[in-house]
Amino acid sequence: MCSAMIEAAAGDDLTTLRDKTFAAFRNKCRLNKDQLDESKSCFFSTMAARQHTFKFILKPLSMPFRLNFAVKIKQGAAIALAENTTHGSIFAEMNIGSLENIRALMRSCYFVECPDLVATHHEAGLVNATEYRPFWIDYKGGVIRVGKGGQEEAFLEWDAGAYHQRVATQVRIGIASRSYANGDWVFYKFCE
Repeated sequence: MCSAMIEAAAGDDLTTLRDKTFAAFRNKCRLNKDQLDESKSCFFSTMAARQHTFKFILKPLSMPFRLNFAVKIKQGAAIALAENTTHGSIFAEMNIGSLENIRALMRSCYFVECPDLVATHHEAGLVNATEYRPFWIDYKGGVIRVGKGGQEEAFLEWDAGAYHQRVATQVRIGIASRSYANGDWVFYKFCE
C-alpha cells in the first residue's frame, strides 16, 4: 500500500489540507507527468483475446533488472519473461487482474502449455479500465518479484531459476490482453 504525508501550516482549513493530501498522494503513488514524458517512456496497446498471443516489446534486458511500467485495462494484463521472442521460450508468465480482476498469478511457461500456477495473490481491483496503475518486475538470480508502484513489497514472487534449473541472463518482455479487455501500457526504461 502506498501513502503520503503532508505538513499542515498554521491557518490551513480542511479544504486546503484535503487538497494538499490528494496532491501528495497523486505525486507519490500515481503516475506523474514526468513518467508519461514520451521522450523517456514508450507506449503500447494490446487487443483483447481469450487465448492471448504475446507482443514482444522493448530491447533485451540483462539480469538483474527492475522494470517499471503502468497499465490501464479492465482485467487480464498478461506479461511474459522469455529467452527470445517465441512463446516456447517463455519461462514466466504473469497475469495481473485475472478472474475478473480479483487476483494475480504466475505460471512457469506460456499458459497453453502450463496450466498450473506457481504463485498467486488474491486482491480485487489490481488493475483499472480508466486509470493507469503502476507496477514493477524485479528479476535477479532467477527470482522474479512483482509489486505495485510506490511499494517495495512484492505481491508475487517465484524462483524461476531453481524451477527451470537454469537462469536466463538475457530476457525479452512480452505483453498481451486477456479476458476480452483491451489494454494500454507505458514502460519507463529499456525502450528501443
